[in-house]
Amino acid sequence: MQKSKKLTERQEELVNAFRAYLQTAITAEQFGQRAQLSALPGAKTANYCLSLAELSDNILARELAAPVDAVVEQIQEAIIAFSRPLYHKTITDPGKEKEYEDILCKLDFALALISRRIHSLISFRAKRTKCPDLLLDHIGKMLHGAEAVSLIRKYQREFPEDVGRDGTTIVDGGFTEMFAWDTYERVEALNDFADEFPDYVKPAAKSMHGWPMLAHRHTKNRKRFEDLASRLELGMDYPLDASEGARFRPDSPFVRYLDPLICKLTYVHGQTLNKTYESPDKETEDLRRWLWDGQDDRPGVEEVEIARVLRKLPHLTKQTATEWSEKVVVPLIMATDARHWQNCEEAALKQILKQKGVKSRATFKSRLLSAVSATVRRLARPA
Repeated sequence: MQKSKKLTERQEELVNAFRAYLQTAITAEQFGQRAQLSALPGAKTANYCLSLAELSDNILARELAAPVDAVVEQIQEAIIAFSRPLYHKTITDPGKEKEYEDILCKLDFALALISRRIHSLISFRAKRTKCPDLLLDHIGKMLHGAEAVSLIRKYQREFPEDVGRDGTTIVDGGFTEMFAWDTYERVEALNDFADEFPDYVKPAAKSMHGWPMLAHRHTKNRKRFEDLASRLELGMDYPLDASEGARFRPDSPFVRYLDPLICKLTYVHGQTLNKTYESPDKETEDLRRWLWDGQDDRPGVEEVEIARVLRKLPHLTKQTATEWSEKVVVPLIMATDARHWQNCEEAALKQILKQKGVKSRATFKSRLLSAVSATVRRLARPA
């Protein structure tokens, strides 16, 4: 790492000249005078790069990033100013609410224009760069599958006219098709990574209860799966039963619904167990942050209070499954996905609604507890 060095008077003059040129370039862009800027005599950005690249502390990079950071900071401040009243529901005038939403949409479009330009440039340079920071940042932004799933669903739901639909006929796969191809290519590559970089793949495998593999019509890959499961210690650190002796169907509605929920609760349980807090507010802050991870809506007071019970519970096993179901799992479901129990959207909860005699919230909760307890017992590890 280069040590910070004080600039000479000549170097400071060079930096100030570059700052002035960047301000001129910004003004020219705003007034549509890009051609006039190119025609001006004198040094251009490439010339300044040759001189400033020799200076310490990455001055060239910092000076180029500063104007961009300043503009993004202004956009961020404006977004906070208009989104905070909407988030906290302090605006009662529908007209004012719509005005704020319209402004936020325009600010979002500004971010889209910036992102569009920067992302294409970064993608181009990432294939050739010798800068690890650019490569790490770019790869990191590509490795958020769950976020992509959530955003694709949001896009399909809120902008159906934009996703290749003509009436009720899908004429183009859009992002969903791209996601399918992306998944296909990643799973194919993962099969190779398991052999090329097993020590780096293993930590993920140990926390999974299944392993992604391509399935072909004409052949089975059970032998390959068994080999990988053994070598990568598949499911060893998964909070639920991931052994060959597990007795539940991963594709059943209740298992699909409860699996991620139980995993989140066991994570929060592990974080809070044997931990002391200087105040209830600090505990609330931690619980809300841990519950919020991976979900769109900010956890409310009721959810946090339910999660507060976790620290008093023993580890989840088949023997403690009923206690967990009664004290945390079912109360949390009733406070979130089943808050309006008569209009549940989750397939698992709809199964309860369809049962004979479910005509009240109390009956719904009772039947839900029975189903949840039975499922959690099958999902949990033996004591």
